[in-house]
Amino acid sequence: SKLTFLLKDSWGGNSKTCLVATVTPSMTSLTETISTLKFAQRAKQIKNTAVLNEDTCGSIAALQAEISRLKSELESSTLVRL
Repeated sequence: SKLTFLLKDSWGGNSKTCLVATVTPSMTSLTETISTLKFAQRAKQIKNTAVLNEDTCGSIAALQAEISRLKSELESSTLVRL
């Protein structure tokens, strides 16, 4: 569905997602209510384990050098465009 497509990164990634299923007791909206409840039930069954995105193999000096390199690369590509 369109909603599943929009939320695919939230459902399968390293994030906590909260879904509020809004339903109505009106008989005119029965099909939408049933569809919403089925979607909420399927979403409730999704289980993820979050993984901490941490890279412990880099030193501060190496990371600062990488930042400097990327900044100079960005500046040179900006100058080429002008």
